[in-house]
Amino acid sequence: MSELPSGWTHCSLEDCVEILDSLRIPINNSERQQRIEGKATDQLYPYYGATGQVGLIDSFLFDEELVALGEDGVPFFDPMKSKAYMLHGKTWVNNHAHVLRGLNSIVTNKLVLYYLNQFDYQGFVNGGTRLKLTQASMRAIPVTLPPLAEQIRITQ
Repeated sequence: MSELPSGWTHCSLEDCVEILDSLRIPINNSERQQRIEGKATDQLYPYYGATGQVGLIDSFLFDEELVALGEDGVPFFDPMKSKAYMLHGKTWVNNHAHVLRGLNSIVTNKLVLYYLNQFDYQGFVNGGTRLKLTQASMRAIPVTLPPLAEQIRITQ
């Protein structure tokens, strides 16, 4: 392995992000449809799944900038397609996406997003027809981190 520039470090994903998966609440489509029936759009919030927004819902679980990383049904081996996306404001995330918050003094959410979208998931996902990234495998993803000032420069 090559030597890193000064100030750069290696870690695993679990060492640089907070994993908020335990805050997700799975809900089936018929229940979600019942919850939004008769409500105006301005009373609803984005509802996210593995690859992005999949609808609306009448409540929210998160209210901040976060990173969502697909858990299953994601094109993990297509380098041109996103595996992670940014969440902003009031949102609900179902159990098909991991929810991550970069640890303030270690990594920015933007760098996490960019890193996860370029990462080679070979050996980290399993399954035949529908690939899955388990939380255990996600935690072990190796990350190379530049200093915070460099992260901000890279992601601008």
